[in-house]
Amino acid sequence: MAGLHSRPDHRHWRGALFALLASLLFSTQDALIKWLSDNYTLLQLLLIRSALSVPLMFLAVRARYGWQGLTTTKPGAHILRAVFNLVAFLSYYFALSRMPLVDAVSIVAAYPIFLTLLSGLVLAEHPNGRQILAVITGFIGVIFIVQPSGSEVDWLGAGAALFGCLMFAALGVQTRRMSVSESTELMLLTGSALILVVSALAAPFLWIPPSANDFALMLLLGLIGLGGQYSLTNGFKYAPVYLVGALEYSTLGWAAFYGWVIFHDLPTTAVIAGALLVVGSGLVVLVSEHGKQN
Repeated sequence: MAGLHSRPDHRHWRGALFALLASLLFSTQDALIKWLSDNYTLLQLLLIRSALSVPLMFLAVRARYGWQGLTTTKPGAHILRAVFNLVAFLSYYFALSRMPLVDAVSIVAAYPIFLTLLSGLVLAEHPNGRQILAVITGFIGVIFIVQPSGSEVDWLGAGAALFGCLMFAALGVQTRRMSVSESTELMLLTGSALILVVSALAAPFLWIPPSANDFALMLLLGLIGLGGQYSLTNGFKYAPVYLVGALEYSTLGWAAFYGWVIFHDLPTTAVIAGALLVVGSGLVVLVSEHGKQN
């Protein structure tokens, strides 16, 4: 009987795997955004991304739930979530366009701390002391990895990244609240639809004709972004927000990897030490969550 009580909550482990996949996909997205934003406007990149997401998610909802899957009794909640989604991505993309990739990612890495605070206030999902310590330790690891220089900070970009960080946390909490009754596909559809409307209205004034290669990268960006959103939304559906938030620290590891591959920036001893802290903090949160279920 003891063995039965020690079995993990498989929903939480499934959420953890979705969160790790989302981190990989979003890190790839960030690298593409940074690459393309030198020549194209942020709303143009969002337009291509949402133009792919909306029809794909519409078909996904229809195939899985039928026409009734497109209906909801909580339109206000969907609109609020869509606004959080739009503002979060615009703020973050703006920061990426002004700052080095690792600097912007390091600021947004404070997102799990906002998540932990908001989830306790709004959802009553209170992490225990060990998990709070693990989240803080993970953020210390982030500082080790990035080692930002205050004298070189673009404060406008940093402010946008910090505001985007808060909006991503609000988006996570809203997603967790809605996932009890709303499907992942419908939440992604309504979020992408608002971005499509806003970016399409701006397109006549901001559109820059892309080259064939850049247009292919924009399409790839859209597919990767959709995969990241789907994975993250499912992460919040199956696991508490502070668990998903802690695992999203793995984004920093992928950011360091892309920095090495694209910019030939080899990780230092401090980066390796920080990565160990980040990974260790995520494992502590997972083990603590398992212990709470026993």
